[in-house]
Amino acid sequence: MNIVVLDSDSLAGDADFPEVDLQKYGWLQYVETNQDLVGERCWRSDIIVSVSTQVDQAVIDKAFKLKLIIAAGSSYEHIDLDAARERGIKVCNVPDSNPDNTDDTGKICEQVIETINAFLQGQDKNVITGR
Repeated sequence: MNIVVLDSDSLAGDADFPEVDLQKYGWLQYVETNQDLVGERCWRSDIIVSVSTQVDQAVIDKAFKLKLIIAAGSSYEHIDLDAARERGIKVCNVPDSNPDNTDDTGKICEQVIETINAFLQGQDKNVITGR
């Protein structure tokens, strides 16, 4: 299981994500990702986490193992929902949270991991599309 965080520096506070409930997984956490590097950083990911970096159809098409995209905050306008829906990829967010608010950063990090853990157990949490 490969998980990539594209833009942890877009969170106002310190992006301290708890552990995922898996014995073996890859975790790549980038502080920022220029748009021209998104496809390269995501192509073999099972899960993409993005605060605001664009996850468009080209990225979704290139990421052949992709199963889940998480918008780390309430907004998911930076994710191509139609492209995800076409591939059967679930898209989730962290409702009622603002990545620009330092007080929400801890909640966002915890909710991202809870969403991943729920997905791994076959449960839905904060799903926008892909049910």
